[in-house]
Amino acid sequence: MRISSAQAALLNERERQLLDTRGPYEVKQLVTLIRRTRELRDKQRDLAQRHRIAATGRSQSKESAVVARTRQKEQLFDKALQHYQTQLEKLDRECTAAMSELGLCNPETGKASRATAPRKTAATGKKAAPAKRATAAKNRASGKAQARVQAAFR
Repeated sequence: MRISSAQAALLNERERQLLDTRGPYEVKQLVTLIRRTRELRDKQRDLAQRHRIAATGRSQSKESAVVARTRQKEQLFDKALQHYQTQLEKLDRECTAAMSELGLCNPETGKASRATAPRKTAATGKKAAPAKRATAAKNRASGKAQARVQAAFR
């Protein structure tokens, strides 16, 4: 997200780096950006409220310069949060469209199609476990390992 020099002056270095990130974004990166931005926005909102309460107790104006600056930072983080959430929604739509194009999901619901969903057995209604085959080499290897373990405890 782009920020002006006046907006950058409100922020410390870590906050500036958070808001200066540019796409293309990955899902994990967007989730982290959204979480951190939301925390900072909430922090500024709480701080502004505490400043207003303190100003009222001292018989000062509720909208002092400190409160105004804190409100500006809150609005900046709120704008950034909306930007990151929009980017995540866009990425989600693109992924859903790609999956439906490949036939991996139902386009109406956006969920995995029946072909990719786990199957259940008719008798119990539980998910069927994949068949396991024991190979001779595996049996020999496990037998040797068991013999070594037993020898170690003698």
